[in-house]
Amino acid sequence: MKCPKCNYLGFETGDRCRNCGYDFSLIDHSPPDDADLDLTLSVPVTAHAPTTTPEWTDAVDRALGTAMTPEALAPEPLPVPPTPVALPLYEADDAPLIKLPATPRPPLAVRRTPDTPRLRAVPKPAPRVRSAEPALQFAEIEEEAPAPVAERAPVRAVNFSGAAPGPAGARLAAAALDHLILAGIDIAVVYLTLRMAQLDITGWTLLPLAPLATFLVLLKVAYFCAFTAIGGQTIGKMAMGLRVVTDEGGAVDGACAIRRTLAGTVSTVVLGLGFLPALVGPGGRALHDHLAHTRVVDLHSA
Repeated sequence: MKCPKCNYLGFETGDRCRNCGYDFSLIDHSPPDDADLDLTLSVPVTAHAPTTTPEWTDAVDRALGTAMTPEALAPEPLPVPPTPVALPLYEADDAPLIKLPATPRPPLAVRRTPDTPRLRAVPKPAPRVRSAEPALQFAEIEEEAPAPVAERAPVRAVNFSGAAPGPAGARLAAAALDHLILAGIDIAVVYLTLRMAQLDITGWTLLPLAPLATFLVLLKVAYFCAFTAIGGQTIGKMAMGLRVVTDEGGAVDGACAIRRTLAGTVSTVVLGLGFLPALVGPGGRALHDHLAHTRVVDLHSA
């Protein structure tokens, strides 16, 4: 703090000056009432400060005035490209490095083959002396005669001409067993159809009855046709010892089995009336047996 009395400048704080003991509280800090405060910023002019504008500002003004004229603002014209000059491919001094002679050179001499070739003496080869080769002695092998093939006994043709006709009770039992097997197959088919259709047992009425019944009938026809054509016996006839043969007692072929099965289907359709002749008629032949020329025999009596 600077003392206004002795102008002593000190950095410590206090109420009195350390040099002269002046009381700092006596200093009047209020501005005078009649003071004319001039807030205008004025720069005193010294002897070293220039009084005129510098010359470089005048040069800048002149350059800007020249640059803003219309002639200075006009775009410069593009330079005209020079006219291309055609250059020769080869100069007059260029000459080929390899020069061919004006006239061809004569060909090299070629050795000619004489008209009559000379005969060359070929030495005669010396005769070859064959060395005696040892002869191999092989024991004579006696060829054995092939053993005679035993003749196979001829297959005896199936002939049940002397067999007694099958009894009516055995035929009824065989038919009942066959239809019991077919009924089990029908139940399995209907059950699997319901499972695939995601229905319960009570929803069997929702199934299409005509296609389902047709399929089951064809299944029964195929069962009787196949077993009768293969061996003349269904599963029921095998159990009862019965067999279907022709009128002459021979085996039943495929066509005969189909005719008998279709005729048996007709006998079933007419409420089983076609089976009555087998129960009361001579020979135990039903209606489909007469139409297919077949009969049912008892294997135990053959």
